Amino acid sequence: MVTAFVADFNVAKPGALHSPKLSTAELLYGAATRLGLQPVWITPDGVFAVTINWREMYINFARSPLNSDNSVSLAKDKYIARLILERHGITNIPFARPQSYAQAETFLARHGAIIAKPVAGSGASDIHHVTQASQLEGLNVQNYILEKYIAGQEMRYLVLDGSVIGMYHSEYGVSVASDRPLQCISYPEDAWDDALVALSSQIARALDLTFAAVDYLVDDDGHAHVLEVNTMPDLKWFHSPTSGPAVDAAGRFMHAILAANQPVMPEHLLTAKVRSS
Repeated sequence: MVTAFVADFNVAKPGALHSPKLSTAELLYGAATRLGLQPVWITPDGVFAVTINWREMYINFARSPLNSDNSVSLAKDKYIARLILERHGITNIPFARPQSYAQAETFLARHGAIIAKPVAGSGASDIHHVTQASQLEGLNVQNYILEKYIAGQEMRYLVLDGSVIGMYHSEYGVSVASDRPLQCISYPEDAWDDALVALSSQIARALDLTFAAVDYLVDDDGHAHVLEVNTMPDLKWFHSPTSGPAVDAAGRFMHAILAANQPVMPEHLLTAKVRSS
């Protein structure tokens, strides 16, 4: 069961920066403080040190510390991630990686309206809703993945260690290309979609991710389409949703960091202990 949690994070801040990841770093710092890990800011952009088992470690959320570099690289490349999902039998939104404007125009003609995203983009930036071929002219299409445009509601499921720990839906307004007012409405666990909970865990396993947010687009007919997989999701909306229950995602994350760095007893000592008991 996910515990609803709202906290007062009165912690030292690493400077007057305005970054989505900074608020997440502050949440993690607060969680580390409550766990007694003696956090200390190292850089003004969100890196801090903690002490685990008398050893100093460094938390840099922007590097997705619970995931391997290989898994992060696969998930961050939207085209490769979709190819991997296909191999696992997971249905994709129709997509293409054009090598020329002619290929991009063909994809647009087939679907009527498309979304162009940077292959390695993040933070909902440089995303284009394309309905006319002339809109492709200013893009270096080789650096974009094209997806069929589908209207619907965005849902985010947060996965940690194979289990979903939080979920909300986003309301952005109408513009895809510009910064949009964002509202995030979280759902209690008994309102989560069981099929999407299972699919989110399956997607995390397919990409070998310990921690990830899986984003879906649910169309007007109730069909869910995988939008993308984020290995460094902003946690602030789980802690402070526009409405609905808050979830201590940062606390769960830091608990997982702590668990992953517990000393492991050598096998010969463990065997000896079992025999003596």
